Amino acid sequence: MKRILMLLIAVSLVCSCKSTKETKATASANENSVEKKLQQTWILENLNGKIITEKDFSSFPKIVITPSAFSGSTGCNAIKGNLISKEDGKIQVLNLTSETKKCDAKKEGEFTQLLKTTSGYSIKDNKLFLSNQFGLTMSFKKG
Repeated sequence: MKRILMLLIAVSLVCSCKSTKETKATASANENSVEKKLQQTWILENLNGKIITEKDFSSFPKIVITPSAFSGSTGCNAIKGNLISKEDGKIQVLNLTSETKKCDAKKEGEFTQLLKTTSGYSIKDNKLFLSNQFGLTMSFKKG
């Protein structure tokens, strides 16, 4: 009888420890995921204070944001990477990768460099504004 009781206690402790670890891991992952309103498709409209045109890119760049990552296009090359949201309005782009097709997109390098340095965002009137340490860098419309 004592053995059965000890076994039940041991199993109970193991299960409760595992549950606590899973809860902490889930909470940690949720802390870094981006806000729901940010998780959609965004199409570039403005780059470094200038309205973009078809002359700047083969097609308009876009980003598709999920809870912890993004994918999209520079207007020619596919891009993807990870996102971490540290607090409301703060975001960090990690592990940005891009295809290397030769393109006529004159502003492609500028676009990817600004994405890499992004540290903040805001959303107003269905527009996404990205910024870095120097200020506003890009704006997007919902796609």
